[in-house]
Amino acid sequence: MKKVFIIIGGILLMFAIILGVTTCGILHVADEYIKEKEPEVRQYVQMTEADQNAYVEKNMDEIFMSISKEIKPDDKELDQAKLEQMKNDPELRDAGIRLGRSILASFAMGSENISKELNADDKAKYQAEADDLEPRIDAYGNALKKYQKEK
Repeated sequence: MKKVFIIIGGILLMFAIILGVTTCGILHVADEYIKEKEPEVRQYVQMTEADQNAYVEKNMDEIFMSISKEIKPDDKELDQAKLEQMKNDPELRDAGIRLGRSILASFAMGSENISKELNADDKAKYQAEADDLEPRIDAYGNALKKYQKEK
C-alpha cells in the first residue's frame, strides 16, 4: 500500500511539475525530476499501448486517494464506498487513463535521453499525447465533478 501512495505521489508530482513548466517555465526543476523518473518512463515507452493503459490504470488508486481531499476536503479519507464507485466509473477511469498517458508522454518528450531513442512515429505519438495534457486535465476534472461535495 505504501508503494501505491509513493507512485500516486510521483504521478501527482509529475503532474505538478508539468503544470509548473507550462505555466511558469520552471524548466530546471522539471529536468531534474525527469532525470529521476527516466528509468520508469523508459520502461513505459517500451510497452505496448495496452500495457501502457494497464500501467496507468494500475496506478489509478493512488490518483483517486490523492484527490480525495479535493472531493471531500473536510474528511480525512475518502469514504470507501465513494472510492469504489469512482474506481468503477468508466468515464472517470477512461479520463484518468488518458490523463496519465499525457503526463507520461510529457515526461518521455521532456527527457532528451528517451526522446532521442524514439523513432519518428513514436515521437509524433508521444508529442501529440503530451500536447493534449490541458484538455485531458479538463476532461478528468469534468468527470470528477459528480463526486465533489455539494456546497
